[in-house]
Amino acid sequence: MKKKSINIFCVTGTRADYPRVKPVLKLLKDDKNFNLKLIVTGQHLEKKFGNTFNEIKKDNFKILSKIKIFNNDDSIIGMNFALQKCISGITKALLKDRPDILLLTVDRIETLGAALAATTLNIPIAHIQGGEITGTLDETIRHCVTKMSHIHFPANLDAKRRIIKMGEDKKNVYNVGCPYIDYINNQKFLSKKDLSQILKIDLTDNFALFTQHAVTSEITKNLKNFKLSIDTITKFKNIKFICLFSNADAGGRSINALLKKQKNIYVFKNLKEYIYLSLMKNADFMIGNSSAGIREAPSFGTPAINIGTRQNGRLRALNVIDVKNNKKEIKRAILKCMNNKLFLKKLKKIRNPYGDGKASKRIISILKKIDIRDIAIQKMFIDEK
Repeated sequence: MKKKSINIFCVTGTRADYPRVKPVLKLLKDDKNFNLKLIVTGQHLEKKFGNTFNEIKKDNFKILSKIKIFNNDDSIIGMNFALQKCISGITKALLKDRPDILLLTVDRIETLGAALAATTLNIPIAHIQGGEITGTLDETIRHCVTKMSHIHFPANLDAKRRIIKMGEDKKNVYNVGCPYIDYINNQKFLSKKDLSQILKIDLTDNFALFTQHAVTSEITKNLKNFKLSIDTITKFKNIKFICLFSNADAGGRSINALLKKQKNIYVFKNLKEYIYLSLMKNADFMIGNSSAGIREAPSFGTPAINIGTRQNGRLRALNVIDVKNNKKEIKRAILKCMNNKLFLKKLKKIRNPYGDGKASKRIISILKKIDIRDIAIQKMFIDEK
């Protein structure tokens, strides 16, 4: 008897989660064992964040549903209403066309909304990049999604161990690496000259990437901390700063409003992934609190100055310099990235702890071997022995 293809749906909500799962999606799309459809929501559908849904359309994936969840409420309450819309919209999409497995990534409210919808509908969940520690609400969401998921694809051994400690059955936890590293390892990147022509900015001299997101557990401090960072980096007149918008977390739009007023940095709502990664490869350093400096930058040996608490506890390579929201510490870190030859020499040999470039193939291989009928919807907590 011919084996029935597996209906697998994936939810994507941001410019951050989509490239991390795209290498997996491409393999799923091209494999006759799977029938892949996407549910698109969150920032992808917002003009103020660059209409990144257009990038998904260009990749020719089947779109099951588009679910708009955000309004102009840039607050924690606004996030709650967005989550409510997300759960409702994804529930309707899953009722219209039920998958065998729902594939989720990372730790956003869109991930949580999708997981809640699938859980109450008894749909098995496969989760990529669970088990990691960070310093924000994202970590709580990530662990919640882990407890609702049935198949786990963490990016490193540390994350795998944490998932098992949370009572998950170790036979369902696979240390595969991060699929985004697959893309990085197989991509030819642009030179400084090419980037200068595309972005119409002279990047042949020193430049850095700057992205600072709101920290959801520090709502009253976000704008003050962002201004501190801006005031510090703009003192370096010999360095051009390329900046991306903060994401849609509470407080992010206030940061973006302030960004628009800056005259001494180059601000983009969004950049295509190969342009962004090409910038990362060629930059003198990255600065801010984006996970990209920790997860992707090691692949290029690019220094990353991590400001504040947003990435607390996340596994790091030697390229990361942790600093507080303090002008002296930030200035000292920038000078280290520009002038410390011993530090820069060490970065040429570092290994990225988030993958070896084979994560996507591992995930596809595992999904092929899993018998959907054997997935126990009612999970049991496995106590450590």
